[in-house]
Amino acid sequence: MKHIRAILLLLVVAVLLGGCSFGSAQELIDPISPTGTNADIKDALESFCRDGYALKTPLTGDFNTSYIFYDLDLDNENEVIVFYQSASDPDRTDMAVMDRSGGSWSVVSSVEGEGKDVYSIEFCRLDKDDYQEIIVLWDTSVNSSTHMLTAYDVKLDNASIALSKIGKSMTVSNYIPVDIDNTGVNELLIFTVSGGLFPSAKATLYTVDKNGFSARSSTKLDAHIKGYTHIISENTDQGFCVFADAVQANKTQMLTELIIWSDYYGEIVAPYYSYSSGTTTRTARNSKLCSMDVDGDGYIEIPLDAPDITLPEQVEAVDWKQYRSSVLKHACYTLAVQRDGYQLLIPNKYFDKISVSYDEADSKLTVSDSKNNFVFSVMRLSRSSYDEDPALYKDSIELKSDLGYIYLAELGNDSDIKITAQDLKSMIKSYEGE
Repeated sequence: MKHIRAILLLLVVAVLLGGCSFGSAQELIDPISPTGTNADIKDALESFCRDGYALKTPLTGDFNTSYIFYDLDLDNENEVIVFYQSASDPDRTDMAVMDRSGGSWSVVSSVEGEGKDVYSIEFCRLDKDDYQEIIVLWDTSVNSSTHMLTAYDVKLDNASIALSKIGKSMTVSNYIPVDIDNTGVNELLIFTVSGGLFPSAKATLYTVDKNGFSARSSTKLDAHIKGYTHIISENTDQGFCVFADAVQANKTQMLTELIIWSDYYGEIVAPYYSYSSGTTTRTARNSKLCSMDVDGDGYIEIPLDAPDITLPEQVEAVDWKQYRSSVLKHACYTLAVQRDGYQLLIPNKYFDKISVSYDEADSKLTVSDSKNNFVFSVMRLSRSSYDEDPALYKDSIELKSDLGYIYLAELGNDSDIKITAQDLKSMIKSYEGE
């Protein structure tokens, strides 16, 4: 996909240099238009933007398509949300909602955007009415580490959808909706980072109503970071937790800010941030992995650097820890191979008894025991290479396949470390999480 995007980008640049118009260049990168009963969506948008337009796609999130189908008014029929730049104002991206009435589509509501690009869009309940609000992160540039957060209220006006901006937009690094009180209504936990001579970072919990955002609680965080790249939360029998993964300022390390709700203090707390040093150290690491439920037990784990074992440079050993009973407790180990997009859960009883090698030419990881007896190997192979001659791999075990690749394993039988084919199939995980 990256190669396809690069080729398309070169085509667009070539056309622009050749003097093509705004609309002509966009035709090269227009997404596939809706078909069937929705085929006139594109016509409706063209009728609304009479001077021409360019569709914009959210860069990340669950809704990273040009035509976003979502039931905003709870009538069991999807509306369509689109982001677009009009030919008359190409420095700003706007948002429009289209609905179908009487068998035809039309734009029923539109709002001016807060930036040239859109980073993400999300739908969640921020108040007690029946409708979900819309949260958009706008970008002033595609490589921005901060975004403009805007929340929009969704209402019905004479049976037609109407959007209105809630309060003022805020500059943020990232955010997550959280229902700390289990009321069915979300608050927003917003993370901000400011640079300069005296850098700072903090997390602030906001309640949201029709008048805007009200700060409920705030905590300082380690400011020696570039920004928060990944945020997830859990609300379990152990309480409420948010895990905010950040890239450190040196760009070679990461840390996780753990945010919990304290009933005792009635506010959010960052238990591993030190106010005396201004740093968070207990959750810092060299690994580029982010927090996830890696072992599928229902609890989120933080990836930390594992104790030293001999490893090739392409492989990292990760000690995954859970925040349980106010302390970080070991949950499991993995061997992670970022270049091949996977990691392997290694049983605790075997972790200090293995040695690891890696063949970069064949993308092959080999695990042996302490006596150098072969235990197993895992190899990533392109699907096209496999299909050329599947007989070459008839003795291999298929572990999984994705994105044009197949993962094959071989097992040894001379080691005291006993790993079965079924074990390996349960051990392999995506590098980014399932």
